[in-house]
Amino acid sequence: MTSNNLTAADIQCYLHEMGLSPLANEHYEAVITLIAEDSQNRRTLTDESLERIRSHIKTVPSGRQRKLKNALDHILLYLQNACQWQLPEQKARVYRDHMQSWVIKIMKHANLGGALHGEYKKQDWVHKGKTLSTHELITLLSMEVAPLSMAQWIKILKRPDSIEVFEDRLTLKVHHPSKHKKQLPSFTRYSLTPTACYALHHYYKQASNGKRRIVEANLLKSINNDVNKLHVAHPLLARLYSKPINAREWHLAVQSVWHCQYGYPPELLSDMVQPTRHFAFDPVLVSDTHTRKGLRKCFEVPHIESQPKSETNVKTYWPHIALLKRLASEPRTVLKTALSNEEDFEWPIDNVLPTLLYLFIKDLIVHGGIKVKTLSRGTLANYTGIYTKLPSPLSYLDASDPVKLDAWAKQAFETQESEAYQWLVYNFLRSLSHPALTDHLDIHQFDCTTLPMNVDAYRLSTEQVHYAVHQLVDTVEGMSLQRLFSAVALLLGYYGALRRGEIVRLRIQDVVVISAHKHQFRLHITETPEGKTKNGQSRYVYVVMPSASANLLLALLKIKQTCAKDAPLLGFIGESFYSRSLRYLYPATQVLKALYGNQVRFHHLRHSGAHLLYLQGLSLACEFHDHSTPDLYTKTMLTKEVCEARFEFWLQNNDFSQMNDGILLDVIGAQLGHSHYATTRLSYLHGIEWLPEFFTPKREYSIKQLHTLIGKHRTSFLLSLPSIAKRLPANTQLNSKTTITLSDAELTDEFLLTSTGNGLPRHYVPSLPLTYTFDDNRLFDVWMNNLYYNHLKTHKPSARSRAVPTFNWQMPTLIEALMNTSVSFDAVSHFWQLTGKHRDFGLPKSNVMHCKVLVLSMCLMNALLQ
Repeated sequence: MTSNNLTAADIQCYLHEMGLSPLANEHYEAVITLIAEDSQNRRTLTDESLERIRSHIKTVPSGRQRKLKNALDHILLYLQNACQWQLPEQKARVYRDHMQSWVIKIMKHANLGGALHGEYKKQDWVHKGKTLSTHELITLLSMEVAPLSMAQWIKILKRPDSIEVFEDRLTLKVHHPSKHKKQLPSFTRYSLTPTACYALHHYYKQASNGKRRIVEANLLKSINNDVNKLHVAHPLLARLYSKPINAREWHLAVQSVWHCQYGYPPELLSDMVQPTRHFAFDPVLVSDTHTRKGLRKCFEVPHIESQPKSETNVKTYWPHIALLKRLASEPRTVLKTALSNEEDFEWPIDNVLPTLLYLFIKDLIVHGGIKVKTLSRGTLANYTGIYTKLPSPLSYLDASDPVKLDAWAKQAFETQESEAYQWLVYNFLRSLSHPALTDHLDIHQFDCTTLPMNVDAYRLSTEQVHYAVHQLVDTVEGMSLQRLFSAVALLLGYYGALRRGEIVRLRIQDVVVISAHKHQFRLHITETPEGKTKNGQSRYVYVVMPSASANLLLALLKIKQTCAKDAPLLGFIGESFYSRSLRYLYPATQVLKALYGNQVRFHHLRHSGAHLLYLQGLSLACEFHDHSTPDLYTKTMLTKEVCEARFEFWLQNNDFSQMNDGILLDVIGAQLGHSHYATTRLSYLHGIEWLPEFFTPKREYSIKQLHTLIGKHRTSFLLSLPSIAKRLPANTQLNSKTTITLSDAELTDEFLLTSTGNGLPRHYVPSLPLTYTFDDNRLFDVWMNNLYYNHLKTHKPSARSRAVPTFNWQMPTLIEALMNTSVSFDAVSHFWQLTGKHRDFGLPKSNVMHCKVLVLSMCLMNALLQ
């Protein structure tokens, strides 16, 4: 680690976000130098390193020693919370206690927070929405959207592109600060109430006309004027705040509102306070052509050359250089069209590095860079100029092996002689996490350890997951059992939130059916002869699936009931770990990329499953099950019955009110194999726009306010809905002052249909076809039905050969025989090995006739013998 990566400004900015008081630059810089000298470029600080730093600080013979100790505490707090460092246990305990001291600071300003909240509730923010001053708007946003710092709100008010509609929610897009070129542009999302959105939208319209100029000193002056007016009703404030309040005190007072009035526990309050604790994402809209092409080839494994190149041919061909020459000689638009329509390629078996570099440059030409839409040829040549400095060759087998690929990537990164070259290698390695062949590469290990981690944020809904599973079983591509194995792998990745290797290493004995009626399973994630767990520890994962998914897994267990207990859950007996990864996880990955875009990886199923588990835990804790998600499948998984079944291993038939809810986040983390909640929060739970509905009660609106927000027509329609009409006062004539309580989601649905709502930027995600994949046996029935159509497949032994019917032996009769144990899975595995494993082969008509004659003869002989 070099000290110039971490600056005093980073620490001070972090403390300002928390509402805490930072020290002077010189104290931080002195400690940063000590940490830089002792670090090993890892996100870890050892006991020995910490002791050496503390011993050096103790040699300072003045009061500066005390400030350096405080600076060390602040820096380690930042490294642990913002940069995911692992600290010595003695220090980790100290910083867990920091949460308590932070809450104490918040509570010291609870009187001011309560007074500000009381005054906020008296205001008619809807009718003032078009004419709010800057400090009034910040007051509204800090009470309804998030307890952010004043500096953060000023930045947001200067970005008129901050309002977006995402997943049918009004959201505020908050961009993360970027202080280094290794930090990718990133952002998060907060939920906007209709009132806050209405006011902010009109503020941006006025600001675009040049009527707004924001100065923090002027904002504080206006806020202090408001506070002084509160002294009459709250005389204690005059004694507590004899001097004008500063931005830090105001921020702590606002945080006390969210903690005391709204009920946010410290960990979740910290999420609301610090935008950098979470990352959001933009969904990608894929074309029908992309989807059709991807689904057609999802079961085709990557094409590889049948023979490695001769060792005598030592010269390596680099196709990316030829592509750069084409860029210089052809119009860019013509080249982009040609590259977009390019056919799939063959992976060289001896060295895939040239192909990976070609894909890297091709993607940059077609889609441009992250910040610049069109990259110059010189920039592209610079990005790939390190190709001669990379370890070569990288064989196809090494690239597809997670351990060997990690080792190759570390060698490529660590052998560079300068940071400039390391950055170019890092930029290339980022691209490797997207092709299906290499998407298991852990890119986080190359992040700068003193900068916040770059998070590959993406999340799939339950509906999207089930539609992908339906696509895997509703096809005649691939082999019948391969489709089943791939579908189960995808389901375990989501509902179990498992890693790729954990899924492939699962054995029959590791899957226990707890309750077939409740669709509950227990998965044992442990070390096997094929590998260890990521943290070296075993764990039990408890899974609840909808009936259709559960029945697919139960069918697989029944098909393999004759297997030894240590046989792999997925695949045939004797099939290698590599083959199972390639044949069953690769098709699942390809289906996800075909349906939802090339940025989706198999690992995102784990992110999505972690999010579902977190929502289920919060639903129990907050006794809230009326979710506003547009995904009906997710709503089904968030009912009280399903949530209680998911946590039954912990509840042990007790009501949640009897449990220690303070350890809920630790229980969730343990299911995911995480030691710290911060890991779950940063890398897996994307955005924060879904959190407030757990804590926000229904708000009261007058008819007049509704007319202002959504218009008279939409108000009449909203009040006519049966679920809302029953909340109106009985036997009373409605007038402009009549009030009704509405949730933010109920009002948002109507607000989005107004002219203001329609004009907001939104991420359009097309609705998926209705497949009824939650029905009891739907997925299994679809899979079985497609077994009857396997005879339609044809096989061509060579390019010049005539197509002949594919020999299909995985027929419904075989599946039925496996399920009633008249045929063992060992025998099927032996036959699979004898017939070329996963290789298709066909039989000409003459051979088919001979087979029929042979079968008829065997039947006659059996009849005569009887």
